[in-house]
Amino acid sequence: MNKKRLLMSLLVCCLSTLCKGSDSAFLYGVENRVDWKDFLSRHDLVWEKTPRSYFDAPFVGNGLLGAMLYMPEGEALRLDVGSTEVVERRDTEARSIVDNGRLPVGYFEFASTYPIDRVTGRLDLYNAQTRFNLRTKKKQSLQLDLKVLRNRDVIVLEYDSPADADGYWVFRPAMSVVPRLPMKGSAHLNPAAEMKVINNVNVAIQNRDAGGCYVTAWKEVKLSEGRKRLLVTIQDSYPDHSAINKAVDLIDSFASERVMAQEGKAHTEWWNNYYTASFVSIPHPQMESLYWGLQYKLASMMRKGAPLCDLMGPWYKSTTWPGIWFNLNTQMLFSSLHISNQMELASTLHDFIYANEENLINSIPQQWRHNAAGLVRCTGKDQIEPVFEWPNAEYPERSNLIYLMYYMWEHYRVSMDDRYLEEQFFPLLKRAANFILNVVTTDESGVIHIPESHSPEAIYDTDTNYDLSSLRWACTTLLVIDDRLHIGDKQRAEWKRVLKKLVPFPADENGYMASAHHKAPLGHRHWCHLFQIYPYALINYDQPENRLLIMRSLQHWGSPSIPNTWTQAVISSMFSYQQKGEEALKHLELALNTSNLSANFTHSEGKNPCSETYGGLSRMLQDMLLQSWGNKIRIFPGVSGSWREAVFYQLRAEGGFLVSAGRKNGTTDWINIHSLAGEPCIVEHNFDAPFTVKGVKYKRLDERRVRLYLEKGGTALLYTGDEGKKITPVIVSNGNYNNYGLRK
Repeated sequence: MNKKRLLMSLLVCCLSTLCKGSDSAFLYGVENRVDWKDFLSRHDLVWEKTPRSYFDAPFVGNGLLGAMLYMPEGEALRLDVGSTEVVERRDTEARSIVDNGRLPVGYFEFASTYPIDRVTGRLDLYNAQTRFNLRTKKKQSLQLDLKVLRNRDVIVLEYDSPADADGYWVFRPAMSVVPRLPMKGSAHLNPAAEMKVINNVNVAIQNRDAGGCYVTAWKEVKLSEGRKRLLVTIQDSYPDHSAINKAVDLIDSFASERVMAQEGKAHTEWWNNYYTASFVSIPHPQMESLYWGLQYKLASMMRKGAPLCDLMGPWYKSTTWPGIWFNLNTQMLFSSLHISNQMELASTLHDFIYANEENLINSIPQQWRHNAAGLVRCTGKDQIEPVFEWPNAEYPERSNLIYLMYYMWEHYRVSMDDRYLEEQFFPLLKRAANFILNVVTTDESGVIHIPESHSPEAIYDTDTNYDLSSLRWACTTLLVIDDRLHIGDKQRAEWKRVLKKLVPFPADENGYMASAHHKAPLGHRHWCHLFQIYPYALINYDQPENRLLIMRSLQHWGSPSIPNTWTQAVISSMFSYQQKGEEALKHLELALNTSNLSANFTHSEGKNPCSETYGGLSRMLQDMLLQSWGNKIRIFPGVSGSWREAVFYQLRAEGGFLVSAGRKNGTTDWINIHSLAGEPCIVEHNFDAPFTVKGVKYKRLDERRVRLYLEKGGTALLYTGDEGKKITPVIVSNGNYNNYGLRK
């Protein structure tokens, strides 16, 4: 062997020892030993009892199509199907969630020789498919497998159908009407679906009065050894009817077993790889199961190129909220994805906003369109609703776009894509800020005030803390961007003046108020009067002079009695931001045990699905493990002392860092940080023992903080004790895993 080949062989050997797989490419001195299939199996949803409704059904989805399997009491087994792109297209004076709200598709009903009397099985997270056992009243056992292909819009259901227990599926189209609108005769009801067979493919063509149609197409294929396969797709087109041929052709293409095998393999590979973007394991089996179940659910709800995820995701249920909400819901839904390193899913928010930027401008009054934009509370998929119609023309919600852009800012900060910052984010944030700056007033003392507006779900008043915190954050951020990019924007002096002269956040003896004239809303789920604390962190733990006010505000409002899942999750995050791990854990427990989080971890209010909670619950755990606001990476800042062990791998931090860390015996054991952008890096490490730093020059700032001089592409390892750290799941002896589904 010549020297060159020998050196190459040694290099490959060293790299393979260092990395232990492609998912560990940025680890230095740490070995990733996660067996993903085994690990995720302990979080599979398990049904030992028959699912009876939407709220306890196994669910599958690919970001566009969704399906649920359950058997209502006294009824046949059914497969509900839905699509996020199936919406109304009416052009009336009704609000846009009616004009363009989600429409139901329908369901398939199972007809068999002998009735089914029990349905049990498992949702396999790792492979994104369900496997269920159907027991007939004759004690026959039939296996059923269900998935929605990730890369092709086809629902695939395979099931046993032996000669002595034959079965088939019958499609039942739903009435085509947006349920939020009370029906007056048939004024807003589309015509009945037209059932046909085209090229041996069954189709249900649902025409819309407003134009176009949506089509459900299906075909049953006999397989060997008493098995059948049901193939289903849903296609939508507007204003034409091209969905018909598209649906038929797609189902027809899956007559080929080669295509089926190829797409099935691609589906499995996508999901297997998806999870490995980051890793989290904690000594709390229920929360760990929920976190990983939610990672599955979030990916089932959204994908690149699909419509923006609404309050339902791809699974349809009759609801009074058949659209997209922007005064909390979308913001919270997208609050965790960039931290869990799921950047492609997170980018679907940016795709939607910038594709609809012109509509954001046109949604505000004509006199401000030259320099401003706004975001209405709720809308259909095309964002066409005037801001001054929700909740009313006199008191609009002025800060919704700024609030949304906070999470888009976090997304930028964990990637540090300056081209995106300059070309897209900065111009739109200017417009969002100008929507308020165009109407501020100055009193005789030179103090700047914000006129009447609505503080979401709470009060109408001037100087709401929702608006004040949002405007202050926007102006602060615009100045940061202007400095970074050396723009010298002509509004720079105005932003500085606002930060100097804007009225202080209204407060009283109980902490921060809702607005200038209204106290904090006790027992209320929405915390927008405290946005200056969380998520904006304008008032924060690193300001000792503000700590008492923060705690007074939080203790006054953050009641354990608020019966809302995401509210308790937010309270937990707020305590994590104050480094109070015991209180954070207390409210985590309250969040997990609220009545509106169901067996398949669907969150609902009044039986109306609410997708925002999935992001909020995920962010709650992330805030315990890692925070990076204020140009500082904090390791395990909100972890309870009762969590003696914890580990996370490749979560993203502001500044463009991939951060991994392990906790052992109640303290930080090791930290691994990889720089994607070469930004300054200060780490609050929470080591309780002497530690070693390898791979980088560093400076100890004090007992809690160290500065790492990481270049782009560099990796640092900080650790106590011996080398040879490993990433493995936390094991809780006698832990109750597989928490969700229906257990006996």
